[in-house]
Formats: sequence, C-alpha cells, structure tokens
Amino acid sequence: MRNPKDTFGYLFCIIMAFRSILINKATKINLDLNNMVVYYEEQKYFINLDEINLIVIEDPRCLVSLKLLTKIGSSGITLVFVDESHMPVCAMETLFNNARSAKRYRQQINWDINGINYLWTSIVKEKIILQKDNLIRNNKTNKINIIDEYINTIKENDISNREGLASRTYFKELFGSEFKRFNEDMINFSLNYIYQIIRAKIVQEIVKCGYNPCLGINHKSEYNSFNLADDFIEVYRPIVDYYTYEIIKNDNSSYLTPSLKERLINIVNERIIYNNQKMKLHNSITLFVQNMFNFLETGDVSKLIFPKLDK
Repeated sequence: MRNPKDTFGYLFCIIMAFRSILINKATKINLDLNNMVVYYEEQKYFINLDEINLIVIEDPRCLVSLKLLTKIGSSGITLVFVDESHMPVCAMETLFNNARSAKRYRQQINWDINGINYLWTSIVKEKIILQKDNLIRNNKTNKINIIDEYINTIKENDISNREGLASRTYFKELFGSEFKRFNEDMINFSLNYIYQIIRAKIVQEIVKCGYNPCLGINHKSEYNSFNLADDFIEVYRPIVDYYTYEIIKNDNSSYLTPSLKERLINIVNERIIYNNQKMKLHNSITLFVQNMFNFLETGDVSKLIFPKLDK
C-alpha cells in the first residue's frame, strides 16, 4: 500500500496536494470506507475522498466500481472521463442534488426575457474586457483600440456579434496571426482540454442549484445538453487563456503529455479575484453560478459579479 504523494508522475498526478487528481494508469478503482483505492501493478493507492475536488480518469482499461461512482456523485466531486485522444469527453453529474429542482425548472422556463438579454450583454462585455486585460498583461497591445471599440459598441443581447469579432482579433493577437480557433494544434488541444474541465465544474454547480444545464440564455442548440454552462463559461475563458498561454509558451510538446495535462488541470487551483476577494478558481465558480441565478430570479444587478485575474 502506498500514499499517492509518493508516486507523483508515475501512476497519477496529484495537483495542489489533494484537490485535483489525474489518473494516467490504473487497472481498477474502487471504494474502501471513505477512500478511493487505485490498483496498478499489484499496488494499491489510497486517497481520501474528503480531500478531492476533481478527478480526471484517462486509462481506458480501468474498471471503476459503481459503489465508488455513487459515492463520488453524492460527495459533489467533479469526475471527468477522457477518450483515446486524451480529450475530456464526458463528466458524471448527479441527478438530484437539489430538492426543489422541479420548482427551479419552472422558474427557469419563465425567466424574464429582459433579464436574460441584460445578463448575456453583461457576460459578453465582461468577457471582452478580460480579453483586453489578458493582452495588456502579455504586452500585446497593437489591437487594443479595436478591442475598445467592440466594448463600447456592444448592443443589447450582442445582436451585432461583438463577442465573435473581438475573439477573432484577440486570439490572433495573443497566439499569433496564423492561429485559428478549432484547428488541430497544441494550442487548441490545450485550450479545449481545460475548457472541458471548467465546463464540467460549471455544469455540476448548475445542477447543484436545482437548474437544468441544457436550457441556456444564449446558447440554445437542441443537440447540446449544456447550453447554460456554455453561457456561463464565457467569462472564464479569458482567465483560462491567460494561464494556458503561460503554460504553453515555453512548452515544446507535440502532444498532451502527462506533465502538460497536470499543469492545465492545475489552473482550477489558481487564485483569482471574485467579489474583491482572492480565491481558487474552482471555488469562485460556485459563487459565480449562484449569483447568476440570483440575478435571473430577482433582477438584482448587484449580483452581477464576474471573476477577474489577480493583479
């Protein structure tokens, strides 16, 4: 029997000492009392579930017990599964985290359209402001005047698509003129990897509050089960971009190595500013999602509090 901290970089990576775990190789994972037990090469590794916020499982050969999955779900731990290309493909979400889900669903369907439009406009504006901040922090200021113009000309519900125009300018300025979002390259692989981790956490918080993640305020695809999460994640994307850029600008990896994935996952533990307080990014998501719902239910604009990079 081993403590997983003694095997860093061998079986799995433990990030920030307890909170986030990437399991690279395992034959079986089950539950023993309140411990997740990882089996590999005749060794057992025990990790107390009270010390875990996020688990990412990569090994497709791994058998995971139903008892453990049930315990993870009831404990509010974010669990993400990865496919053979090493990209997150699904996250486990509990069905009944809130006793008033039926009431919340009815409220969600009847949200005031003016409030919805105001929230989406605010999200877009804040996202572009964060993109501008990101460029300034990285001394990439050639297009700041254009970004400012987009910020100052946003219309209600962003009907003129300032978000899309700003993102196109922003990404080419940050990652280079040849960069195109959704190309198959290391920058996009890295962004997609951590975006999916953050998205899974947001979905978890939406369900925990009793709302349906498929009913979005702007994203409304009938093929997307997480439209609302894709609305809320927008203000986190530039923050994630900032840390991803810091990670990959000096990394020459040609694929998502365990070390690179470890550093990407650790972004959830970076300290940012929320409501004038320093806190870990994953903790801010809980408060942010709650505040977005408070605004949508009450119209109280004081609840429109958005995350920011630490100064």
